Amino acid sequence: MTFTTEKLSAQPSRISNMVADFRDDDSGATAIEYSLIVALIFLVIVAAVTNYTNSTSEMYDDISANLTS
Repeated sequence: MTFTTEKLSAQPSRISNMVADFRDDDSGATAIEYSLIVALIFLVIVAAVTNYTNSTSEMYDDISANLTS
């Protein structure tokens, strides 16, 4: 039985190549950027709808108060 060190010496190089490839991979960055943009748009929409419902509620309260007096 012979023991070769070729495979053992190739492992650290292969692992370091895999780590370098993972570090240099930018494919997930675009998805994260788009999700942040969508989250920001969602927050703006929620704020606008909340503002609209508050002002509409105040308007109907004023109408109701004027009709009952």
